Amino acid sequence: MKKKYAIVIGIFIVILFLIIKTAKHPVQETITFFPLHKNAQFIDAETMLTLIPNKQNKSKYKIEYEIYSKLDRKAYLRQDIGLLFKNGRLIKPIGIKKWQQHSSKLTLNDTVNERDSGYYEAISFHYGEIQEKGMISSVQRMSFDKLYVIDSKFTPNLLSFHSAATKEEKQWEDTFNQMNKKQLDQLWIQAISKLGINRSQYRTIPLSSLPNYNDRPLPGFTKNKSQEIIGKLWEGLYKNYLLGIKKEDGTSESLIGSTVPLLLFNKNNKELLIIFITNIQEP
Repeated sequence: MKKKYAIVIGIFIVILFLIIKTAKHPVQETITFFPLHKNAQFIDAETMLTLIPNKQNKSKYKIEYEIYSKLDRKAYLRQDIGLLFKNGRLIKPIGIKKWQQHSSKLTLNDTVNERDSGYYEAISFHYGEIQEKGMISSVQRMSFDKLYVIDSKFTPNLLSFHSAATKEEKQWEDTFNQMNKKQLDQLWIQAISKLGINRSQYRTIPLSSLPNYNDRPLPGFTKNKSQEIIGKLWEGLYKNYLLGIKKEDGTSESLIGSTVPLLLFNKNNKELLIIFITNIQEP
């Protein structure tokens, strides 16, 4: 039976724990939310997924995952992190423990070996820490890309697209979207039930949909408070998820194979739950 975990983050209370920056662990705790800089902004922030076919074997291919971002100024510290999911399950994190100092630009890229049809989603968090006149602030942005890869016996080559442009692609897009949503909804419902959570008290947003709130507020919050929540959320995800799923006994489990996290915002605006299901089987 798959293990189910939930990270509970109280937006106004427990979240304060996440903003403590420990000097003893600068590598692991790079992403730290500070009050947002009033003027600094990302000129460009992109996530790009690209299919690299295998000429010898159609069913085997590579997915290239690229992240690029550019600030309007040099930052004391820059780091971008990303998560690549296939059919709702994590297959590749990128940017972990990688950062640059005194830089405005960042470029990251990696590839994964894959096979068979799949729906790929990649979400990236672009971050900068700015130190000016003894003050520390941060700047942030999210980006997203998706890619559908179809390995059909009726076509000699792989079919891939980001957004459907033909009737055939639209049919495949709808099929994958419906299948992905159904599978994740079932897993999330099971986890919520096991954890004894009253779903009617929460607004839900999958992590992969969070970039939609780059420039608009989360439901029930102002735009400024939304950006604070998003920044602290990614800090918590980085320390408690991307660096290994933290268990109650202090040990960590690999995040590979875990589902897209589901964010549950309590309608009282005082609590945020993050739920995901790991891929670790019971011995």
